[in-house]
Amino acid sequence: MDAIIGKYRARMEAHGLVLTHPVGICFDLTVDEALGLLEYLQVYRQAVIELQRQEEEERLEHIFRRE
Repeated sequence: MDAIIGKYRARMEAHGLVLTHPVGICFDLTVDEALGLLEYLQVYRQAVIELQRQEEEERLEHIFRRE
């Protein structure tokens, strides 16, 4: 099953996770690497959420400055 995550197409295969960027760059992660990435994101989840919040604030500030 494929999913779109931002710019990347993600799909699970028998050997692991494949992330493909529209320009053709492909990350072929083994099961262990995919689990390592998941663990990393879980550990830094709050930091990633904060980055997302900051990006959203900056985007909204940019929109309101143009009006």
